[in-house]
Amino acid sequence: MEPTDEQLARWLESPSQDDIQELHEWLDKSPENLQKWESYQVLWQNSAKLSSRIPLPDRERIWSGIETEIGEKKTFTIPAFFKYAAAAAVILTISVSVWLSISSKQEHYIAENGPMEIWLSDSSRVMLKEGAELTVSKNYLAEDRTVFLEGDAFFEVKRIEQKPFLVQTESHFVKVLGTSFLVQSPQPREATVSVFSGKVEFGVPSGQSSILTKDMSLTILGDQFVEKEKSANDLAWWTGELKYDNAPLSQFVADMAYNFGIEVKVSATSLMGCGLTAKFEGLTPDEMVQAVAMTFGSELQQSSKSSVVLQGGNCEMGGETW
Repeated sequence: MEPTDEQLARWLESPSQDDIQELHEWLDKSPENLQKWESYQVLWQNSAKLSSRIPLPDRERIWSGIETEIGEKKTFTIPAFFKYAAAAAVILTISVSVWLSISSKQEHYIAENGPMEIWLSDSSRVMLKEGAELTVSKNYLAEDRTVFLEGDAFFEVKRIEQKPFLVQTESHFVKVLGTSFLVQSPQPREATVSVFSGKVEFGVPSGQSSILTKDMSLTILGDQFVEKEKSANDLAWWTGELKYDNAPLSQFVADMAYNFGIEVKVSATSLMGCGLTAKFEGLTPDEMVQAVAMTFGSELQQSSKSSVVLQGGNCEMGGETW
């Protein structure tokens, strides 16, 4: 049974856990379904990129002029849901036959304006942190599952026993079968991997590697392998959530800088060691800073768009859920 337009919209735009399970079941039914899914993804991406450039009446006119031709070329039914995407693709001289072979072309993604979510053709999901770049090998899934990463990204990899998933950075690699993990690569000879589920191999191509399992985190800096404590706060740039259990205020300062690019300056250096117990959910980064200022009785001053100062305050505090 073919997925409905409504199902495709959910799978491509904002899938729930039930939607992801439903998609996996459909993909497992037939190799042809995987080929169709790859084409659906390309159509969706083309639509998102180009529909804003084509006035609505023109899109309708273009579609009416090519609908018959597309009907003759197609090897499987393209849902009505993708009409505008098909029109946009034709403007780029991309025919249906090209859509079916698009998986052989390298794909490059850049998270320019905030975090970016990417669904790969095997139903693996990648969340790029702002500024990160991901390149998917032209033979992805056909021969192997290799991607190239610059910057930071969180991966949820669908398990395929015969084809391990490989992340390559400039100086490191991460190899998995099916798992979820965070890769942070701030500079060429430094990278950190934190495992949220499953098992990964992390190392350098010409030298040592280590096996990491759930809740383990490892930093490779040059030739040094340094274990560290995994923190879910390293994903706040995606989840929007921060949690602290009597953590020093300095940790909150570091988390705000890493996740949201906000510099929090503390006028009283002694305050940096004060313990913070709080859980921030459903708040903007600015509201998180305001909540911390209230917790410690500090006055909040905005020094620039991305920099604030906590003036005064003391260590008297209590646990809060904001």
